[in-house]
Amino acid sequence: MAQFTNEARHFFDVRRLVFRIGELASMTDVSARQLRYWEKKELISSQERTDGQQARVYTFKTFIKVSLIKYFMDEGFTLAAAAQKADARQNRMAYIHHFISSGLQGFAKVDDQLAINLGAFDAEQTLMALVPDGDGPITYKLLPNAEAQQMTRAEAE
Repeated sequence: MAQFTNEARHFFDVRRLVFRIGELASMTDVSARQLRYWEKKELISSQERTDGQQARVYTFKTFIKVSLIKYFMDEGFTLAAAAQKADARQNRMAYIHHFISSGLQGFAKVDDQLAINLGAFDAEQTLMALVPDGDGPITYKLLPNAEAQQMTRAEAE
């Protein structure tokens, strides 16, 4: 199971996604000329090329930032304000990404419901988020650490 998890992480690693300027322009509906201007203003940056090519390439993170800037500009913000709001939004998303990538410990079955192991609550207990089928509310349950670890391992198998 660990091998599959590592392969899945590699496969879905968005850091490996890169886009040429034309692709980024097409995906975001922001012209290549505008993207070059934003780069000149240091609002975005292209990725350094190690393959000897001259064409600009942009990361997935830059795609998200361009999309956010465009969204805020479409909402009436100036370029500077839109870029500032995009940075703030990306900073908040970095915390969420950190939580998901390091905080989630796996899945388990608790009370016949899918549960997400959210990790240690304290030295003795683990916090489990019980996710109902359908639209019901998520509930939480504290389990002894050993029990939660055992349930999580059993579900992984």
